[in-house]
Amino acid sequence: MKLQEKLKYLRTESGLTQYQLAKKLGVGQTTVAAYENGTHEPQLYSLIAYADFFGCSLDYLTGRTEDAGMFCAETYAPPKDEQKLIAAYRALNDDLKKLLQDTAAAFGRSPLNKKSGADESSKEIRFEQQSI
Repeated sequence: MKLQEKLKYLRTESGLTQYQLAKKLGVGQTTVAAYENGTHEPQLYSLIAYADFFGCSLDYLTGRTEDAGMFCAETYAPPKDEQKLIAAYRALNDDLKKLLQDTAAAFGRSPLNKKSGADESSKEIRFEQQSI
């Protein structure tokens, strides 16, 4: 796979648009498009930014190896529904990200979140009012 194909593959597998990735990398959308179209070759600092963002090696990006070396979208791609969640999360501002993290942490501690067998999934949860 050529460099421009790998760059596009990593972006699309992460569920990002060119614009979203450009914002994350601090470049213009036209720059990302030019890299993916092969009309411009990224500088070393840009390749490092891509490798850091996607968690893969420079050797993988530049074709020196097909082994991504670290976690990379090509070696592990989350299911599509998780990719959509990741893309939606990345599009949030910092305040909304914090709120979402706090909410997820609260649900993680909730007894309603405990994994259980099929028998327990049919149980009802009842909340009763108590007199004081």
